[in-house]
Amino acid sequence: MKTLLITTGIILLTGLISAQDTSSVDTYKIAFFSKDASGVFKEMKGEVVTNGDNTPTSFDLRIQTASINTGNGIQNKHAKSSEWFHSEKYPEIVFKSSKIVTNDEGVFAQGNLVLHGVSKIITLPLSITTNDLHHVYKAKFTVDRADYQLGPKSKVSPSIKIIAAVSIKK
Repeated sequence: MKTLLITTGIILLTGLISAQDTSSVDTYKIAFFSKDASGVFKEMKGEVVTNGDNTPTSFDLRIQTASINTGNGIQNKHAKSSEWFHSEKYPEIVFKSSKIVTNDEGVFAQGNLVLHGVSKIITLPLSITTNDLHHVYKAKFTVDRADYQLGPKSKVSPSIKIIAAVSIKK
């Protein structure tokens, strides 16, 4: 078993197995999309624990809401405001897995998502790809804004698609 700690572009391997397993993060991405707005969060921390064959035994994320970037300064300020992510009061979006399920349909991280002060149990489908240089762990999922009291009740899209991807150098 090995533990990978992802912190804004750096990965540290804790000593659960020998030192030669040290790796470094090549890239990471956390993005959101809706029909009305899209953007990225520039700061994310996380932990992926694997069983040696790159299948995760846990998958946890911490996303800094103040790091949101929509590509528009006015939208960024609005997204950080109390109407949306309220980054001053809720500085992080947190997913903590409680169980990893592998079946014929794929790999899934079941756990608790805390967003905008609301905590809900969800299941994230994970895709794991590997090439000669990297292992990429990607979670693609959708949240209903109303479930997390996120944003106004208006004509804005009721759901937000989120993609969290971490590319780890072999």
